[in-house]
Amino acid sequence: MSVPMEREDRIAALAAELGRLGRRLDDMGTELISLSTGGATSEGTAPPVQQPAPAPPEPGRPAYPNAAHPGPAGPDAEADAGHPGAAYPGAGYPGAGYPDARYSGAAYPGAGYPGIAYAGAAYAGAGHLREAHPDAAYPGPARPDPADAGAGRPGATYPSIAHPGQWPPGYAQPGRPAPSTYPSYPGRYPVAHPGPARGPGPLRTWLSSLSGARLLAWTGAGVTLLGVVLLLALAASRGWFSPAGRVIAGAVLGVALVGVAVRLHRRESARTGALALAGTGIATLYLVVAASTALYGFLPAVAGLLLALLVAGGGLALADRWGSQLLAGGAVGGAAVLAPVVTGGFVPLLVGLVLALQVAALPVVLRRQWPWLAAVAAAGPVLFGSLTALVSSSGADRPWTVAAVAAVLVVGLVGAVVAARVVPVGRAAGLLVAAPVPALVASGAIGGWSGAAPAAGAALLLLLLAAWTRLDRVLRIAALAAGSVALFHATAVALDGAAETAVLLGQALVLVVVAAALRSRVPLVIGGAYGVVGVLAALATQVPPVALATFPAAPFLVGGRPQTSALVAGIGVSALVLAFAVAVMVSAARVGVLTADRRTAQLWVPAGLVALYGAAGLVLTVALLVSPDRTGFVAGHAVVSVSWTIVALVLLARGISRPALRVSGLVLVAAAVAKLILFDLVALDGIARVAAFLGAGLVLLAAGTRYARLVAEAETEDGGGPAAGPAGARGPVQGPPPPGPGR
Repeated sequence: MSVPMEREDRIAALAAELGRLGRRLDDMGTELISLSTGGATSEGTAPPVQQPAPAPPEPGRPAYPNAAHPGPAGPDAEADAGHPGAAYPGAGYPGAGYPDARYSGAAYPGAGYPGIAYAGAAYAGAGHLREAHPDAAYPGPARPDPADAGAGRPGATYPSIAHPGQWPPGYAQPGRPAPSTYPSYPGRYPVAHPGPARGPGPLRTWLSSLSGARLLAWTGAGVTLLGVVLLLALAASRGWFSPAGRVIAGAVLGVALVGVAVRLHRRESARTGALALAGTGIATLYLVVAASTALYGFLPAVAGLLLALLVAGGGLALADRWGSQLLAGGAVGGAAVLAPVVTGGFVPLLVGLVLALQVAALPVVLRRQWPWLAAVAAAGPVLFGSLTALVSSSGADRPWTVAAVAAVLVVGLVGAVVAARVVPVGRAAGLLVAAPVPALVASGAIGGWSGAAPAAGAALLLLLLAAWTRLDRVLRIAALAAGSVALFHATAVALDGAAETAVLLGQALVLVVVAAALRSRVPLVIGGAYGVVGVLAALATQVPPVALATFPAAPFLVGGRPQTSALVAGIGVSALVLAFAVAVMVSAARVGVLTADRRTAQLWVPAGLVALYGAAGLVLTVALLVSPDRTGFVAGHAVVSVSWTIVALVLLARGISRPALRVSGLVLVAAAVAKLILFDLVALDGIARVAAFLGAGLVLLAAGTRYARLVAEAETEDGGGPAAGPAGARGPVQGPPPPGPGR
């Protein structure tokens, strides 16, 4: 029995102590309220003025508006010094609206508490302030002590005056009390209600989070990794320890760091350091595997790559479990940056090791949707693959280098396509475009037909991706652009001279035709870029403008002897230039880039000039191939002048209702006339000059006559059209009646 009694005594003592503590806190709060609403302050506010005591309420009339507060003293009450405005109920007087002295406890004054009314303690939690009696319970029911339940005592278990139904008949019944703990009463005791709860502050930026303990921890991680590299690489060059001892020491250090990180991560306050320790440990184990494979030869290449993949996968799984992209990126980035040091430079094995990091990161990227981890993991293979292609593309390492860059291409494309499901498609497109870079670098470093193979393979894979209709449109466009660049690069590496120019123009022609068939602007833009390069190459080498304007027209004629290969190449390149220009205009019109209005009329001019250049080159090279002398040269120019005029007539005829074609025709007419006056008049002689001028003049006369008739007919149709007979024949145009007298 003693044990339960002691337990009850302890509980009672604890309850009493808590009660005293609550009363002290309550007294402090009441005193603060009294200070904020009491007498004069240092700011000069005057103390409250006592009002004269009004007459007691009569039965049947509403109670005093502030009946819930201490009303003025009754006639028999005596003022208590130091309690200004306090209501002290007299014997039998209904102080504060109570009809009986039993309820006078509602206005019980506390020492030092000016004029504050207090309801019964049993209802203190209903929105009324507690009075200063030391034994009053607040909030909650009254103490069960009978001594505190007498009339006029605050601990009495009488209902609050604010509850309806407690008033005797004939008195007004106020409404229920306000729900707030400290209600505000008009003109009495203003209470400052707290404002709405503020939401959390703005999220910390990356720079602000990278400060203090985190910055210190990750700096320590970087320094530790440098120490590991020195242990593995510098110790090997200085002969410190045995290779096995270095590897074992590094492995023990890495395992210990990861173990300590796992233990620290259990505490919330130590998780910043735990992330840094774990990242350092994972990178250390990875570097130990890389050194054991590439530097010391303890592991074969395949086993080393598998073990590196296992270590990287375990570390990234830990980062996934902890939900830390910083840990994942730090481990992958730190291991990749320091890997070339322990592998002895940029070798194909280095590319395989960093590819293991990218492969291990892919599942975590898919699960956690971490775009930065995808970018960090892909940066290593692209960068080190390109550097390895520059350094190791010759000698015995060439096959391994080609295999390494091919692996980077395949893994990069697969990673970009898979990552596009969870990361922003723009970033996935960036990964896709970066994947073929090492292959292009390797092609340029190797050169020739063998060097074109990596670029051609990259172009093939990318163009297949671009043709995959289930792929996102942005990725398809990126794949098409990257594949076109790879194809151009392969062409430039494998070919040169006229063959390169012809292949570029052929590729441009194919892309432009595809654009017209698909009604897509992307192939049109890429094909236009190819065509511009091809046209510039033709102007520079195969069909130079000087050869078309002067005789003996080198390189077609050298020493008076025709160069058949140059003439054949010129014919082919000129024909491709002409076909490309015509295809560009048709395709641009089909996809909506070129229209028949004046907004795009200026865009027809450059395409038309390229077409004229191709046509002139084709005519002159054919003429020189038939007659490799000056006769063939001047005959070719005469045909060019007449053909330009004929094409101008066709454009003018088709351009009656199409301003763009009409403008192009007029420009071509001006060009033909300028050629006749500035070139043919000087360069041509004999019958060729006569034929050129007569032919061009007759064509211009016919063009002018026909064009004037077509314009008149078009204006007639625009004005309402001629009258039609019964058979629908077009009748004469009815003009306005002649003016009569007085008009």
